[in-house]
Amino acid sequence: MLSSQTSAEGSVLIVYPGGSDQKIRIVTPLGFVREQSEDANDAVDTVVVAGVGSSAMGTAALARDVADFLHRPVAGIVSGLGMADVLTEALGGWFIFGATNALRDLLARTFDAWDLKDHVRDAETHRDLVEHFLTIGIDEDRFIYGSPDSTALLYLLSKLGDRIKLLVGHSKGNYSIENALEGWLSASEKTSSSIPFDLCVVTLGAVIRFPEEFTNVHQFIGQDDFFGMMNSRPLLDCTLVPGARHTLNTLIPGHLPVNEALSSAGVG
Repeated sequence: MLSSQTSAEGSVLIVYPGGSDQKIRIVTPLGFVREQSEDANDAVDTVVVAGVGSSAMGTAALARDVADFLHRPVAGIVSGLGMADVLTEALGGWFIFGATNALRDLLARTFDAWDLKDHVRDAETHRDLVEHFLTIGIDEDRFIYGSPDSTALLYLLSKLGDRIKLLVGHSKGNYSIENALEGWLSASEKTSSSIPFDLCVVTLGAVIRFPEEFTNVHQFIGQDDFFGMMNSRPLLDCTLVPGARHTLNTLIPGHLPVNEALSSAGVG
C-alpha cells in the first residue's frame, strides 16, 4: 500500500505495532492535530522523523520499530522529496544542512511568490499553519523554513504541546527535529507560553547540538558509522553502539538496533 503512495512530504503516517489488525493511516498534519485534540481513541504521544529523502515506506519502517517497542501507535512525518527539495538534495543533501535549508527556504518562498504549487503541503494545513505561525510569532532567525518535515513537526508540537512525549529521529531527521525545537522555543519566548522541557528526544545516526533547555536528550551512533560521524557535532555526549553502522535495517548486519537504543534511553 505504501509503495504505491506519493505521500506529500510533511504528511503524517499513523503506524500501529506489527501484531495489530489496524492498517497504517495517512493523514494531513491538520487532520492529525484535529484527531488528537478531540481525545481520539488512538492517542499518539510519539513522533518519528526518518533520514534524508525517506519515502512513506521508510518513514513507516522507523515508526513500526518504535511502535513495536512501545506497544502503541506512533506517528511518522514523511521526509521524502518535494519540489523544493530536489535541487538541494542533489547538491549534497544534509552534508551541509544549513546551506541546503537556506536554499529550500528560497525555493519555497519563490514558489509561493509566483503562486506555484508544490506537493509538500496540503492546502488546508498550509492555511492553518501560516495563520498559526503568525499568531505565535515564529522567529525566522531561529527556525529555518523550507524543510516540510521540520515545519510539520513544529506545527504538531506548537498545536499539541505536552501531548507529545517522545521524538525519535534518524540521520537528517535529527536535524529536522532540532530545527523544530528551535522554532518552538523561540515562539514560547515571544508568547510566554510554557514548553515541556522534559520532552524525551532520541537521535540515531547523527549527534547534533540541541537547545540546552531540552535536558532529556539521548543520542546514539554506531561505532562504525563513519557516514553519521562526518555529519555529527564533536564533543557532545552520546552513546557509541559497538559494531553498528548507519543503517537501521534489521536485515543488514551491523545495523543500529532501534529497540536497544530506546531501552537504553529509558523510554517506556
